[in-house]
Amino acid sequence: MIAAASRIFLRWLPGMAPLLWVCALLAAEPARAPSLLSDTEPSALETAFSVRAGEPLRQFGYDLFAAGAPEPRTPPGAVQGDYVLNTGDELLVTLRGQKSFSKRFPIDSGGLLLVDEARPVTAAGLTLAALRAELSAAVTAALPNTDTFVSLADVRRIGIVVTGSVSHPGRQEVSAFATVLDALSAAGGVSRTGSLRRIRLIRSNGGGADGGRIVDLYDLHLTGSGDSGGADQRLRDGDRLFVPPLGATVAVAGPVKRPGIYELPPGRPRLPATDLRDLAGGPLRPGAQRAVRFGIGPSGEEVTEEAGDPDAPLFGDGDLLILTPQREDRRNEVRLEGHVHRPGPRALTRTRSLSALVAKADLRPDPYLPFAALATTDPATRARVLRPVDLAAALNGRDDRRLSEGDTLYVLGVEDVDFLTSEPVLALLRGERALPPDACQGLVGLARALAAAPDGLLATGRQARAAAGLTGSRKPCPPLFEAVPDLLTFALERSALLLGGVPRPGFYPRTGRATVAGLARAAGGESEFLDWSAPSTDFPSGPDAVLESSAPHYELVGHVRRPGTRPMNGRTTLREALGEGGALKRDVYPLLGVIERFDRRTLTRSLIPFSPQEIGTGRADRVLADGDRLHLFPAARLRALLRPTPDTGKGDAAKERLDDARMAESEPLDPAITALIAERTVQIRGAVRQPGGYPVADRTPLAALVAAAGGLSSDADPAAVELTGADGARTAVDLGSAKDKARAAGPGDAIRVNPRAQALEARAVAILGSVRRPGSYDVGRGETLSSLIARAGGLTEDAYPAGAVFTRESERRREKEQFTQQARELERALTLEIEKGDPVKAENVALARQLAAQLRGMEPLGRVVVEADPAVLRARPELDPLLESDDRIHIPKRPLSVSVAGEVMHPTAAQFVSGKSAEAYLGEAGGPTRNADSARSFLVLPDGRAQPLSLSPWNHRVNVIPPGAMLVVPRDPKPFDALEMTKSIGGILGQLAITAASIAVISR
Repeated sequence: MIAAASRIFLRWLPGMAPLLWVCALLAAEPARAPSLLSDTEPSALETAFSVRAGEPLRQFGYDLFAAGAPEPRTPPGAVQGDYVLNTGDELLVTLRGQKSFSKRFPIDSGGLLLVDEARPVTAAGLTLAALRAELSAAVTAALPNTDTFVSLADVRRIGIVVTGSVSHPGRQEVSAFATVLDALSAAGGVSRTGSLRRIRLIRSNGGGADGGRIVDLYDLHLTGSGDSGGADQRLRDGDRLFVPPLGATVAVAGPVKRPGIYELPPGRPRLPATDLRDLAGGPLRPGAQRAVRFGIGPSGEEVTEEAGDPDAPLFGDGDLLILTPQREDRRNEVRLEGHVHRPGPRALTRTRSLSALVAKADLRPDPYLPFAALATTDPATRARVLRPVDLAAALNGRDDRRLSEGDTLYVLGVEDVDFLTSEPVLALLRGERALPPDACQGLVGLARALAAAPDGLLATGRQARAAAGLTGSRKPCPPLFEAVPDLLTFALERSALLLGGVPRPGFYPRTGRATVAGLARAAGGESEFLDWSAPSTDFPSGPDAVLESSAPHYELVGHVRRPGTRPMNGRTTLREALGEGGALKRDVYPLLGVIERFDRRTLTRSLIPFSPQEIGTGRADRVLADGDRLHLFPAARLRALLRPTPDTGKGDAAKERLDDARMAESEPLDPAITALIAERTVQIRGAVRQPGGYPVADRTPLAALVAAAGGLSSDADPAAVELTGADGARTAVDLGSAKDKARAAGPGDAIRVNPRAQALEARAVAILGSVRRPGSYDVGRGETLSSLIARAGGLTEDAYPAGAVFTRESERRREKEQFTQQARELERALTLEIEKGDPVKAENVALARQLAAQLRGMEPLGRVVVEADPAVLRARPELDPLLESDDRIHIPKRPLSVSVAGEVMHPTAAQFVSGKSAEAYLGEAGGPTRNADSARSFLVLPDGRAQPLSLSPWNHRVNVIPPGAMLVVPRDPKPFDALEMTKSIGGILGQLAITAASIAVISR
């Protein structure tokens, strides 16, 4: 790529002004304007139609501009002979015969094509075929027996004015092959307030006298061809495009392939339902369709009517068409849904009974056997109702009731039943009526049922009163209650509330056949202390049963393998309750747990911290009291609690912090427990894998705290640890010492683990070219260029250190910012020139803007001029540069030539001769052309420096020209002689010339 850039640089210098030389060297497409459209924010029209339709609707066709695809380029040789040439086109001319070369030549501002060895040819206004004949004759006259081949290498830019409802109205520069669609894309696309059907194209040759041609982009969307709609119409310089406001619109909703909002075509104020159905892609389901029109009446009210005749033009501006199938019912089927492997329809002919519909093989793991729900049709009222089913009886064949067409059996899983005791359900039973923003339809149905019967058992019964003292989980609503909203209320109305004696207390739905033992097994297994207050193992017939164990018990809550209630056998200790650590999950937080204890005598609650790690290892223990609740926490949840604000940075660490924050929001702790955790925190900073706050129960060994923080990172220095107490006292700690490792830190303390000093740079440097062992090298801090050359084996015999190219990333960024700033200043100066009102040629303005665009798109090398000769560096160590990460050094081979480029008759690479003058080298290149500005000639030295050349006859200063240097003779900048800002361009061109010389050196 670098070699190609160098060849372009050397090829484009002849016959070009410095500005054109820079543009050719860095040729790139100008940046396209960003698209106006936002796929996330609906327009006002989309919002209005979506509310009326009850589903989100988007305006059709506007996503055509959202992708921001680059403007298409026409490949060389693909242009036909009737293409009319003009200033700005670039031609590839190939000669074969007496003179052979292949070069690119532009058509200059005067319309001339200047080809080496041939007379100037007036190319502007000729077709490509005519120019081929004209240039062939000119070449034959100068070079007999030479064949000429011409093709279009690059096309000119033309100016199009785009106004109206687009993102960036105004003049747009596009390719000469650009179409209407390309020009609209260059302007940022049509906004959603603009029309896609009535875009006007007004020709620059007077073709707009009749109002211009109407362009309809719908044809491109619907048929894939833009010919008939005008989207593929080729533009000419000076054409205008006007995008009027959005016209009359209609919307199509329902089960169609492409629901949306459509603009009516010009001249057709109303469309029939069939045409709108075709615009929407047709219905999703074949068969007869029902079309309903929602129109706006004279007073603004919405009017609904059935569209009986689908071919009648009924739908006009603001109307909404909703298409639905006339029949969506199925015959001879029953359904099995919920916690099963293959939910869906079953043939009624093969599943006439309940036991035939469901078998054990159909059930997923952990089904809830005491209860299921059958949705059927009541023969008396013909209404759909839910009936309870003992799923265990159906599986054993004891419940073999007959099924009817359309019946559906809903099977619940353990997670579905657990949701009955979730916090959102308990909040509604406590009397709260505000639903969470993400409430599922089951919760909405429960809230309505409680509001409809505020004095009923579900709202005021024993279960509702008992629910006031329960704490539920924050589990998401199961999909079954979203699909069947009435099922949640139906299950609660048939539930028993088990408050003790089972691992998972809560609501358990059952049928009349359920027993205490059966529900206990469903609640996590039979308990050894089933001491129920109910006199019988069968439930009372009432629907408001509350069963509670009277035996002493404790409860495990949170991050344990089997949460729930456990019996107390005498003096149960904390270690026994945790099973010596076996009851805990692997990722439990090891340094803090909380015992929640309620004193029935004083009616007070206390929170007692403990260390699960100390309990599990036997170094601590505590006797439990009746009713104690043991809270254990996942480590990620405590990290989320102590870092609640998401990090705005990037990378995996930021993602982990964001996930922790979301966990803290989705599962909030009791405020009192949260306050306890916050006040017992130790801060760990520095070289650990997970720095942050870590709560502790009491004073904790430093080794345990560092382990909780993920351990020491690879760059940590265990001997350089600081322990700062809550009182401000600071102590130096060596974690390698057994004594210091056992040192403890308590709440409010802070630990900092210092990293080791890094001996190596973070990234390597590269040395290439004429060294004995080129490649990438890791370097230490303070390492110099001479030591790197020595590590690379030294220079080879043909090395040329005077032409060394040393590039640095920090310098590259500085140069990039400098070029961007110069581009802004150039555009500002151009704007001031135009605002003065002085006459400025349009082609000069275009060239200046092109230079600004090239400056922005340029990627500099970041070259730094250094001394690379090891002998000189040994004699003068102050010249030896220190290396940084990502430095690159290229030592070229000794060149044998001196390049001559720019405004000379024949750019060449002349043989280097010691002592030869600049005039002699210029003479070998044929001397300056008549357009040369010899007073501004300069010499680019091999090491990247530039110095002026004085070529006047009375100047006797001698310029020493080393091998590998480049003489550049610029052209007199006549195209810009009317612009005052031309004075500031010289410095920019000098920097670009030095960059080009560096590329040329690297490419050799």
